[in-house]
Amino acid sequence: MKARLIHLNDRMPAHDRFGGIRGEVIFGTGRHFVDYTDPYGKKIQVTEFDKILYRDHNIIPIGGYQYVFDKIFNIGLDQETTLRVGNLNDEAPQMKIGVPRSEYISTKYNAETNINGDAVPLIGGINISANNFIFGFMIGDGGSKEDNITAIAPDYKNRGLFNPIPFRMSNDGYAFQEGKYFGKTKTTGSTEITSYYIKKFDSPEPHIVHAWASDSNSDLDIVDDTVFSSTSSIPIESYVEINLSLSDADARGYFTSNGASPRVNEFGLVSGWYNPEKDDYECLTLFSHFCRSSLPMQEGDSISAVYRLYAR
Repeated sequence: MKARLIHLNDRMPAHDRFGGIRGEVIFGTGRHFVDYTDPYGKKIQVTEFDKILYRDHNIIPIGGYQYVFDKIFNIGLDQETTLRVGNLNDEAPQMKIGVPRSEYISTKYNAETNINGDAVPLIGGINISANNFIFGFMIGDGGSKEDNITAIAPDYKNRGLFNPIPFRMSNDGYAFQEGKYFGKTKTTGSTEITSYYIKKFDSPEPHIVHAWASDSNSDLDIVDDTVFSSTSSIPIESYVEINLSLSDADARGYFTSNGASPRVNEFGLVSGWYNPEKDDYECLTLFSHFCRSSLPMQEGDSISAVYRLYAR
């Protein structure tokens, strides 16, 4: 009997116009945290705003989807694929930030073991390190048109923001918070200047939320373990909640040096692998891209946001 080839196409489901994995960015004032205790007694904090000012969805570009597939199926970065995406660390047209590719050591970490003294065998064949994960975000000012109101639609093919801008510059005159800014690049001239294009997330750390779906933007009805015996037809939304912010010092050096009015209108989550020797990240990949109308940043202004990454 002749064998038949059957194609099984499985999509990561979502119920919005973008399809697949989706993200939502929420801006507001009065950000605060509500304690929640899970069925095992562990406390987490869910983020709320006193007032929501703006919310909209992003896209996951081609590099973000390839990264997801790499993690799910233990495929090495840019291996076993029809397309090489590359890293933000690479030369133009990439950004050449973070650890240069020639100095990568993450590819040498290809096994799992135990450091607690337990007698477990070493497991090889790890093609993508567990320490390669989404750890921070980028900002830019190329996400809206000249009117500063009309957002430009992100392009699935893009590997970076339209116009990424550094959070901090070594000559911006503001106090620097160690361990918060990465994605370094240096420019040489009469004085060497270091710019930092990636900022780590705020506390609390990213955490998973399962909640009953609601048309209300303010009501959050978290699902507990009674859901497994529930007969409710209300859909459940599952997402990772990420807290991020821009301080009153962020991006000031860039706009001052360019004589431009401070504004931001694009954001993107970034994955990478931390190299402790270089104190920066390897394998930097833009995971998501969000554009909106421009947010002007007057002197002393700061911005708080919650980024939700949905799988359903």
